[in-house]
Amino acid sequence: MNKTVTGLHVHEGGISVLERPDRPWRQLPAVTRVSRAVFIRSRIRLRFADWSKATVRPYKPKFRCLLETGKRDSLNFSSPSSGDARSNDSALDGLAAIFVILVAIVMFPISLVLLAREMLGVSARAKQAALLLPQLQAVAQAK
Repeated sequence: MNKTVTGLHVHEGGISVLERPDRPWRQLPAVTRVSRAVFIRSRIRLRFADWSKATVRPYKPKFRCLLETGKRDSLNFSSPSSGDARSNDSALDGLAAIFVILVAIVMFPISLVLLAREMLGVSARAKQAALLLPQLQAVAQAK
């Protein structure tokens, strides 16, 4: 479940997850605590009876189909670096640097708007998290 697309099914008996499309749904331990993140409102934090934790970023149904379970989450930005960048000098490095700076200037205000939407809880994922939160809290209180 660590930074991968995982199917999540909330039902009366608790929460089940689908980690890969070729495996069956797996029942998780009872949920003891549910909370939303303070700054990024689209994240829901779960604590289970065995003291394990999970952070959920819900997607609307059909945006992420269950066939993608087990794959890396596209919002995970960590990527391994390959090779030694010092040995790859090119005449286009200066042009690429100018292009990157121009893109950064254009994208900075856009990223500020997107960050503000997440923090204020008006983004699509934050609204989806608000819909999922009462269901998860009901499951946590039932146990």
